[in-house]
Amino acid sequence: MKPVQRTQLLSNADFVAQRPRLERDHGLVKEQRRLKLGDAMVLLFENQATVTWQVQEMCRVENITADAAIQHELDTYNALLPDHSELSATLLIGYADPEERNRRLRELRGLHQHLHLHIEGAGSASARFDAEQFNEERVSSVQFLRIPLSPAQRAGLLDFGKKATFVVDHPAYTAQVPLPATLRGALVEDLETL
Repeated sequence: MKPVQRTQLLSNADFVAQRPRLERDHGLVKEQRRLKLGDAMVLLFENQATVTWQVQEMCRVENITADAAIQHELDTYNALLPDHSELSATLLIGYADPEERNRRLRELRGLHQHLHLHIEGAGSASARFDAEQFNEERVSSVQFLRIPLSPAQRAGLLDFGKKATFVVDHPAYTAQVPLPATLRGALVEDLETL
């Protein structure tokens, strides 16, 4: 996927002026790219629209206007974009109670080995977590991950006749969620434009 360019961004003033409309539009994009995995985990799949929004929001919130600082934000968030043979997502792990959150994040150590996309007839593609976001004590509540796809898995994902299911098989947390048609369509569109 092509990186978001500086020329695609609005100035902070223009972004603030258009933000109510853009936020509604982004909400629709984000909602169709969201997959709930059980009670406490959500995957948000990244593309140019999600990255553009994140950069614009960071520039607005932090009042970033210098070209070098804007480019730094672009470089940081463009790193989340998938290439032609993978999916890219942000995993959010949410527990409202701080004590429960701390306990559960400790229990979820090793989660990076337990999240997979199973594609009928093509096997499972395991998520690869950013190594800087987990340690031996606990996982972070926000994880950036990539799901590399073999040619057969990519072809299977593009074939709506084949089932695609996300599986979390951690001893402390399990979920098995079919990929909804709307989300699958968005991911297929991403793969086909790469």
